Amino acid sequence: MFKKMSVLIFCLCSILIFSGRLSASESVYVEEVKFREGGVVEIDLEDKHDKDAQIVWTKQETVSVRDASGREVKAELRKHDDDTFFLMVPEFLLNGKYSFSIDNVSFGRHNKVGLTSYFVASPRWSAEYSGPVAPGSTGDPIGKTTLYIGEMAFKKGNILEIDIDDAVGHDNEIQWDGNEKILVGDKEGKLYDVRVIKYDKDEIELQIDGLKSGTWYGVEIKGLLYRGQRATLIAEFGATDGWEYKDPRKK
Repeated sequence: MFKKMSVLIFCLCSILIFSGRLSASESVYVEEVKFREGGVVEIDLEDKHDKDAQIVWTKQETVSVRDASGREVKAELRKHDDDTFFLMVPEFLLNGKYSFSIDNVSFGRHNKVGLTSYFVASPRWSAEYSGPVAPGSTGDPIGKTTLYIGEMAFKKGNILEIDIDDAVGHDNEIQWDGNEKILVGDKEGKLYDVRVIKYDKDEIELQIDGLKSGTWYGVEIKGLLYRGQRATLIAEFGATDGWEYKDPRKK
């Protein structure tokens, strides 16, 4: 009888501990995100069950930021005040959309919490939430997409080659009909002249004038006809001869 009660108590304790972990991850969330000048993102945290919760800065926090194509970009996390992080993203595409995840956060009574959300690199952009942002929800402009930039290569003469892929194997359904709008700009918003040299099924080759070697730029392909609908792709590239990028999703 004693053994049975011990087992029962152990099971109940395990359930309570596990339930506590679940409630911690669900109660702590990103309440507000603001984009500031110079690539500074302000991230306010909230705890549904503790309005006075504070960030405990341990320097074990980790952050990952990805652009709309899924490429990870350079980012640094800093504590700003009791309930706010500053996310520093020095190389961003103006009006680009980015997702981020922060792990190992200690907030109030909760340790090792993971948080995810997004931001748009646009002046005075902000968003508020009353709970966690679910990946792929209508409130998340990143979400999951089947169409993405699989590879890019920058070559001599300011040539940018872009290979577009599809997670469901329908990239051969991309149709180049000349109605696409292709923009290349720097983080200050300056646009550069772009000429399409070649279309080839799921690839496009661009000639871009006026780029500065070693500088990062953003490229946006708007109105791409794909499976009967118009899609938009945004990514960043380095204007360095021999620079290459391959998305980890590409086999």
